Amino acid sequence: MLKIKNLEATSSAGPDEEPMCAGQALGFPLQSELGFTPTENVTLDVFRCICDVYATASAQCWEVAIRFAEEHLGAVDGPLLVARVTALMRALRFERGTGFSYLSVGCRHVSPDELTVTGLLKAARTGDRLAFEKGIALLLNNGQATERTRLAVRCLVDTQMQHSVPQPEQTAEFESQTVQALYLH
Repeated sequence: MLKIKNLEATSSAGPDEEPMCAGQALGFPLQSELGFTPTENVTLDVFRCICDVYATASAQCWEVAIRFAEEHLGAVDGPLLVARVTALMRALRFERGTGFSYLSVGCRHVSPDELTVTGLLKAARTGDRLAFEKGIALLLNNGQATERTRLAVRCLVDTQMQHSVPQPEQTAEFESQTVQALYLH
């Protein structure tokens, strides 16, 4: 796991300027530009917490993930989301075979690996089979042993869909946007 360090401390921003973060310095897109739903934003921050659990072996990250999810999804569904995200992370660690880059919890940018995961979840939610298969191939770098990841994605999407409220005017506009596959890897 590769955590992309926050560069705010080393930024040369003046007192009136916002400090530059690692995602901005590397040219990563903003979450707001990607049209994420509130549930997708919660999932991304929980995912980042779980990445921190594996990178640091700290139980504090686990507690932050659960508390954050409970605040947004409730005492029952919050921990369930954390469990589903953990299942996906375990599947990725087993089937991916390479590292995973992620940003800090609360960062407004999205790393390429995080973008691939969120794109895969979106493809599963919308039933876009071709995008789902491409997402699996991108995420796992080989696409051979994928059943564990596929099951984890489906279970996480089921949990997400319980809290997603489609917004037709925004959905149609966002569906027409595309992200270049070359950007992902």
